[in-house]
Amino acid sequence: MQKVETKKQKFGETLDNYMREKRLPSSMIWAGFIACVSIAIADFFKKLKKLVKGKDTVIIAKDGTLRERSPSQWSLVWRRYRKNRIATLSAVLVVGVILLAIFYPLLMPYSPIGTSPLFDAWNGGGSLSNPNLKYPGGTDILGRDEFSRLLAGSEVSLTVGLFSSVLSVVIGVTLGALAGYYRGWTEEIIMRITDMFLALPFLVIAILAVAFIRRGRLVFLRQIPQSIVIILVLGIFGWAGLTRLVNANTKQIYNLDYVNAARVLGASNRRIIMVHILPNILAPIIVIATLNIAGGILAEAGLTFLGLGSPTTISWGQMVNDAQTVLKTNPELALLPGFAIFFVVLAFNLLGDALRDALDPRLRE
Repeated sequence: MQKVETKKQKFGETLDNYMREKRLPSSMIWAGFIACVSIAIADFFKKLKKLVKGKDTVIIAKDGTLRERSPSQWSLVWRRYRKNRIATLSAVLVVGVILLAIFYPLLMPYSPIGTSPLFDAWNGGGSLSNPNLKYPGGTDILGRDEFSRLLAGSEVSLTVGLFSSVLSVVIGVTLGALAGYYRGWTEEIIMRITDMFLALPFLVIAILAVAFIRRGRLVFLRQIPQSIVIILVLGIFGWAGLTRLVNANTKQIYNLDYVNAARVLGASNRRIIMVHILPNILAPIIVIATLNIAGGILAEAGLTFLGLGSPTTISWGQMVNDAQTVLKTNPELALLPGFAIFFVVLAFNLLGDALRDALDPRLRE
């Protein structure tokens, strides 16, 4: 009974520290974001359930006979997707990582920046301690709990991957749709800028941009958090490929009958693009956005591993960078965040491939 009460008290203290001292501003932002996403997902699955297993799958034809309603596009997509077990497993892993990035302060056994294990050498702590029952991931060179840092690093890595993908998708879809719809000089200017961005070596430009912002002479640029800097760099330099894809799809749909009908009826250009063109090229955009999240996580890890990150920021790439000096004696300090990056990037890539297969109309049964 006392053990149960002690666990409840410890959980209450952890929750109180989480809400009051550690992450109140970020947690409120994430909580609002997750609430909106949860409502949208619940509404989506409610509609999807009606499409797949609705009561109105059988309709009465004009001649009085009963006929089965033909399935919609999204019901066919859902049927194909859920048949892929690897895709389902990757989706579960992605959702688990997202929840971990939000609620990790409640799961951490110790502070990710605290050095209390350094003064606990007799019980399995101390500097560069091997993994044990008390510290499953061991401790780093400063005596910080590696498992707690692994949990804390999920937030920065996932945040950079998600928001850099959103930024690149917004830029790429906007420019690609404008170039494909208006054509002429608009297309020529946008596509030449796109070619210029495609010709630039991404890694070199990203290194130069991050180094200039983080170590430049402008003080206000150096005060920008590291994660926001990397998000801006990855988003601004990662939209060119999607622009070409959206441009080609927009030009393909431009002269279809329903677009011409909307144009004859007096629909504005903005309405034609937003209502009649973009929803019909949504499938490749979703796939590219999912793959861009994996690319953003990998790029953030690469940039921080190369030393462009802030030592005070906890991320998986920074943890691998910190473990370079003790790689021979304590390889687990690099293997744990390395495997975390590997499995999360693999999950997003498998999710993107599964979405591509499910959204491809040529695979329709």
